[in-house]
Amino acid sequence: MKKPAPDDRPLEDLIPDFTELLAMEVEFVSDLGQTQLPLKEVLQLERASVIDLGKPAGESVEIYVNSRILGKGEVMVYEKNLAIRVNEILDANAVLHFFSKEP
Repeated sequence: MKKPAPDDRPLEDLIPDFTELLAMEVEFVSDLGQTQLPLKEVLQLERASVIDLGKPAGESVEIYVNSRILGKGEVMVYEKNLAIRVNEILDANAVLHFFSKEP
């Protein structure tokens, strides 16, 4: 019988020594974009104002976990909420390597 590739095994089989690490709460952030505005413009913002983030609609967004890039995704609406559909992601071993180094 063919042995499954490491990425096909359950996460628990890949990292048996990281049980506590898997229970750790992490901060998930997706960066929709950013811009700089003069303070004068910030003070003039009101309801229905539009702030151009300088990123074309439909472009992928970066996904971060604890300030480390995890992958890329696209913004979508899911059950009336904004959500991120993951399109690219680091493999589990790379992610665990990052978090095993966290203080």
